[in-house]
Amino acid sequence: MTAASLLSRLAGSARSAWQIARGIVGETAYEQYLEHHRAHHPDTPALGEREFWRAHIDRGDRDPGSRCC
Repeated sequence: MTAASLLSRLAGSARSAWQIARGIVGETAYEQYLEHHRAHHPDTPALGEREFWRAHIDRGDRDPGSRCC
């Protein structure tokens, strides 16, 4: 294996790990919302990112579910 191919594989693995970490902490929620909105509600405007996060946080405060705090 050459150094270039090793670096390429490491970079790909790092990108994959970063995307997994973003999903775990919820950072991809807006992207997922946009995908859902385009697929199921194409005739209505989507929330802007700021409005989405405000509603997302408010929903978590109203219904904490299994969250401890």
